[in-house]
Amino acid sequence: MSRRLFGAAMLVVAGVVAVVGTFLPLYVEGSARDGSEPLVTVTSWEYVFTNLPGGMDFQPMQSPQYGVPIVVSAVLLAIAAALVFLPESQRLASRYVAIGGTGVLVGSVWAVIGVVASVVGNADEEGAVRGLMVQVGEGVPVLGAAVLLAATGAVLVHARRPEPRPEGAVVYRVDGVEADDDTDTPPFGIPVVEVAQLPDPGYERRADGS
Repeated sequence: MSRRLFGAAMLVVAGVVAVVGTFLPLYVEGSARDGSEPLVTVTSWEYVFTNLPGGMDFQPMQSPQYGVPIVVSAVLLAIAAALVFLPESQRLASRYVAIGGTGVLVGSVWAVIGVVASVVGNADEEGAVRGLMVQVGEGVPVLGAAVLLAATGAVLVHARRPEPRPEGAVVYRVDGVEADDDTDTPPFGIPVVEVAQLPDPGYERRADGS
């Protein structure tokens, strides 16, 4: 499998992982006293109330719908993976769509992590007074893994097709040279200029220097 096809597969996997992560808990908020207290589980789509006292019944409520941009990014990643199979002249679109989908996913997950970090920070400050407890859910690491997969897939999609290599020995032919011409060619094509020698003065220097 080529690098680009592997990158397309990673884009599809990233989109699936991201969509699955939207249905997993982002954080669980409740009382730190015991496990029988009411709990609020927050996903990218809704608030779910559990362990409610008898006679109390709260239907799931919509959250700020963090999952909408995440699903949009997953669709863009799937489209980018499909565009990889286009002809070479039209394949540039897959790179732009992959970058766009990855950017939307990174921004959406960053916003979700910011909200979760804010809630956890506020719970740590108020926990001593109100007895609140907030636990980060498994949806956060799953969404983070989707971001890493999408970024890696986007990089691999940009890989170029390897140049075809000829099989066997490579023979280069120079036009204008006869087949039986064995004239030596200088390595760099530079003619060698022979320097003229000076005439012999006709006498030798004596050993005594005179």
